[in-house]
Amino acid sequence: MSAPRLLARATWNGARAATQPIRRVLGRSDDRPAASASDLLDDLAFNRPWNVVIKAARLRARLRQRLGRVDHGVTVAIVNWNTRAVLVDTLRAVRALTPPTVPVLVVDNGSTDGSREWLGSQSDIQTIALRANAGHAVALDLAVLSARTSVVVTLDSDAVPLRPRWLDVVVEPVRSGRAVLCGLRASRDYVHPVFMAVDLKEFTRRRLSFETHFRPGASPHEGEWGVDRWDTGELLSRAVDARELVFIDPTPNAVDGLPGMTTGEVVYHHGGVSRASSGGSGRTVDESYRTWHAALRALLPPEAAPPPLD
Repeated sequence: MSAPRLLARATWNGARAATQPIRRVLGRSDDRPAASASDLLDDLAFNRPWNVVIKAARLRARLRQRLGRVDHGVTVAIVNWNTRAVLVDTLRAVRALTPPTVPVLVVDNGSTDGSREWLGSQSDIQTIALRANAGHAVALDLAVLSARTSVVVTLDSDAVPLRPRWLDVVVEPVRSGRAVLCGLRASRDYVHPVFMAVDLKEFTRRRLSFETHFRPGASPHEGEWGVDRWDTGELLSRAVDARELVFIDPTPNAVDGLPGMTTGEVVYHHGGVSRASSGGSGRTVDESYRTWHAALRALLPPEAAPPPLD
């Protein structure tokens, strides 16, 4: 580890130790608050350095807005972690079916599979390369707060647009002022970031976050979803008025027998391929990727589909 990083870690740990007596004097609870409700003392006490990074990104985003440095456009934001082959296919479809004026931003979560090197060679892709895996929610927060357009559309790395003007389905309700969030309706009635549009100004102003959270005292790996633990984007939907949410319901896949699901007839989400390609045996990865590749070849127009496998 480099000397600057060692110094930063030592400084952080020293500051953490100093927060405990301060929190006791202030009568702070020992319960871990949600990240969006944490101040700097909480971030130190509960060892959340990424939350400090998000706070800084939020300040920069607000400054850009006040200075008028945010345009009336759309940014497509994708988080990647060790899914290079899938990401390449997804970005091929995004490029083919999206106007070239739409920025594409990828936050790489410390990948070690060659994703970072490949992204670095793509001049038309904006990339934020994190040193380590900060988690999907943190990376999404950073992606949205780094955008310089009024609307940001989040897309999973294994969610693929199927036709031109695919963005309109989620962007129009946000741009018209009808919604702060618009996207895939998840099973517990929240807007899921697999395919979602968000109003950047409101996201910044209201301190919204894609954060995951679990109730104090509950295990992050046990309990009931939506009751004592919340998935990526779930608390985001709860933080805005129900009238500010517009849901896009799942629609049948255009080709029978495919895994995964389609949203609003415009985005296909395979589901599972990104997790499979992040680890496991080579055979599992190969089989998962082949089902993904076959699905894209069946669904996408020729200009957006991946080339045949060797």
